[in-house]
Amino acid sequence: MTRKLPILLAALATASCLTAFLIWAERRPSDHYLSDLRSVISSEAAPPHRRGNLLLIRPQLYPLDYRSPDHLRLKLRAALDHAQQADLLTPDTLVALPEHIGTWLLARGEKVEFYQARNRQEVRDWLLLGNPLLAIKALLLNLDADRLDEALLRMKATQMAEDYQQLFGGLAREYRVTLLAGSILLPEPSIRNGQLRSGSGALRNLSLVFSPQGEIQGQGYDEPWPWRADSGAAQLVEAGSLQYRVVRDWRAGYPQSSLQPVDGGQPSPPLFLRGKLGWPIGGAPRDVRLTPEDVEQASSAPGSHLLNLWITPE
Repeated sequence: MTRKLPILLAALATASCLTAFLIWAERRPSDHYLSDLRSVISSEAAPPHRRGNLLLIRPQLYPLDYRSPDHLRLKLRAALDHAQQADLLTPDTLVALPEHIGTWLLARGEKVEFYQARNRQEVRDWLLLGNPLLAIKALLLNLDADRLDEALLRMKATQMAEDYQQLFGGLAREYRVTLLAGSILLPEPSIRNGQLRSGSGALRNLSLVFSPQGEIQGQGYDEPWPWRADSGAAQLVEAGSLQYRVVRDWRAGYPQSSLQPVDGGQPSPPLFLRGKLGWPIGGAPRDVRLTPEDVEQASSAPGSHLLNLWITPE
């Protein structure tokens, strides 16, 4: 019995430490959310004859903007309110958001240290430390350590898909516009009965369009991850009487897209994220960033940048 006592005490101490760690990992203390809601609009005067307009939003986003979908909604509503006050939102408006604005929905409800991470490695570490049970499940599924962050994305993908549809579909419905909702990484995404679902296959970069009624418009567009130059045909988006072609390109060192009316006209300026966002998961080249550096901006003003383009008859 005396020989078993040290073993029992060691087991109790280990169990206590493990319990304390799990309690710490699950804690999400509340904190104050402060964010820059300013935005600036770049637009020419409205022509007398026009068919519609294309509104590109380059939102200024930071990791803490993703702690809750409500945080991100607040940031995007501030930009859309500004556009609405400037009479830029009509039934013929297409509002376009940047690539991978939805991928960071992975960061919902993480520990505060996660949002203070200084590099991709710290992002990954805090993602794992804040989700130990999911990490253990990933190991039990025989995923190697280098793919644990991807495994966490897969295990949070159901919630991410739900948040993506509710957030961007809700904004389209609230402002009565057609919304190109940017993209989100999901495993084998599909649309069933009007609802976005995640699967269990390969990761795909998915982009959906929401109608002014807040419903998914069309079948969506997805492409392989990581991005390849031969990923496939461009996405086509309809808004009012206009149809646009969406072209994506990573060759500049950051994910960007541009839009062009199918029946003529110049392509739009590049659309990308502003602020300070890195990659929440691995799988992309180390020299690729979500937010580009040393790139010509629409304005030197802080906050989100809104670029409006009027589409006129030929």
